[in-house]
Amino acid sequence: MMGVAVFALVLAACGQQETLSDVRTSSDVISPNSDGVDDSLTINYTIGTPATISVFIDDQAGQRYTLRDKQPRTPSGEPYSLVFDGTVQGTDPNILQQVLPDGSYTYTVEATPVDGGLTSTATGEIVVQDAADQPPSIEDLSVTEQFSPNEDADEDVAYFTYRLPVTATVTINFTDQSNTQIPFISELAEGPFAQSHIWDGSRPDGSLVSTGTYTYTITARDQIGNIVQRQGQIEVVSPGRSSAQVTFAQIAPVRVALGSEITMTVRVKNTGDVPIKTQGPPSGHLYSTDDIFSSIEDHKWDDKGGGFWRVALDWGGGHGYPFRWAMSPRPMEQWAKPGEWDYLQPGEEVEITGRVRIEQREDRMQFYIGLAHEGVGYPVNNVARTLVCVGIPNVEDRCPRN
Repeated sequence: MMGVAVFALVLAACGQQETLSDVRTSSDVISPNSDGVDDSLTINYTIGTPATISVFIDDQAGQRYTLRDKQPRTPSGEPYSLVFDGTVQGTDPNILQQVLPDGSYTYTVEATPVDGGLTSTATGEIVVQDAADQPPSIEDLSVTEQFSPNEDADEDVAYFTYRLPVTATVTINFTDQSNTQIPFISELAEGPFAQSHIWDGSRPDGSLVSTGTYTYTITARDQIGNIVQRQGQIEVVSPGRSSAQVTFAQIAPVRVALGSEITMTVRVKNTGDVPIKTQGPPSGHLYSTDDIFSSIEDHKWDDKGGGFWRVALDWGGGHGYPFRWAMSPRPMEQWAKPGEWDYLQPGEEVEITGRVRIEQREDRMQFYIGLAHEGVGYPVNNVARTLVCVGIPNVEDRCPRN
């Protein structure tokens, strides 16, 4: 049924074009629950003179919700239409938009001529029924309060965990001290389950944010139109990218007997802007070709997560750099955390040695050096490739140097 508004003010002078006329709704009833039946209605009106339009919804307790506020309109032969889906601005700081609960409401259309004439007003009644007015909520929210995204395997990322009771579309943004917005999660549909996201301090273009305190805003919108948010602060400390380069590398000797040792000598420099965290075994450690870094010393030097850097040695390909050493020349008892890990400071250059006893029954072994960034990859790979000939009497004939 179409609803027709009651005019509180009509023409100021006979014969003058009406500022506001023919105000009506497409229906008297709206059921905003996304079932496809009466989910919305339109408020139609005609403008006869240039004017600004305001549209309000009032509940029975006198609470007013603004749908349009002093929007300019020009005269038109066709009526204007405002689609009303049952949602209004939220009255709670954490509810941005909400569906009106069931009940009777008064709508008001006001038109004020731009030339300063009298305001024309029309009112009417609508009924909201079977409304899905319960907004979603962001429950059990837990956010890392402080982290340092500098790739040192220590508090490098921030965790966001929460639970949604209903399916919703989620957006997470950060705002810096200058009120610049940094997108993180955009319009992601999430079900009614526990949710988790990890932020590494990056902007969408991959660059890192600066040190400072940021405001995060988590927004959830259900399919009806209810929108809620949660806000808080997160502190970013000492962000930076780790980087290192090999400045010298050598593997010797190139002719050995089975059971003998080769020595790797590497100089490596921290070329990044943050300290590099490194773990053992220490420089000079002796491996056998039957060993692997993750199994020696009762698995003490197994990969402990992304972030640690080490000098690495491999041969022949496909072994995944089984021999690794800390990028520190200091004795383990002098490490930043004695016996466990040390730092290579920005600009610091150190010399590392590593030894491997050849017990592999291969005549020709092609060794090469790399830098392993645990959990990330090998930023430096295939350096100083060296052919080592093992236990061959006629070395030059059977294991040529080129």
